[in-house]
Amino acid sequence: MATGPSYGQKPNQRRHAMKTSATRHAIVLATVFTLGSVQGAEPVVPATAASPADMQRELDRQINKYVTYPLLDRVHHMDGEVLVSFVIDTEGRVKVIHARSQNTALCEYVLRMLAKVDIGSNPDGLWKTEHMRFNFRPEV
Repeated sequence: MATGPSYGQKPNQRRHAMKTSATRHAIVLATVFTLGSVQGAEPVVPATAASPADMQRELDRQINKYVTYPLLDRVHHMDGEVLVSFVIDTEGRVKVIHARSQNTALCEYVLRMLAKVDIGSNPDGLWKTEHMRFNFRPEV
């Protein structure tokens, strides 16, 4: 078994021996790297849907985050009350059924902020109709 080219060999024999030797080295390296990096596949864990209580907590958290007193909008009189009825769709977004307020600018502001709410997937699409009253009064 030849381990490499010998100088006493003919040129064709040397080329063949070099190819054979290079091929052996490539196979050995490929084997070492392949066996060294073989790992078992991670088990596939299906994404579990959030419980209704988790989704309700996330809804409350996001409403508290987005629907705040509009301090930056001083052009309009932003005091008053906004009554909103909505559900959560399958994508976890707020779908307003009804919104009412005597202050049109304030009502539009609340609807813009509710459009930002995303509680995550709601695959069942089941959600009770939420009725919320948002009161905006300046602090004294």
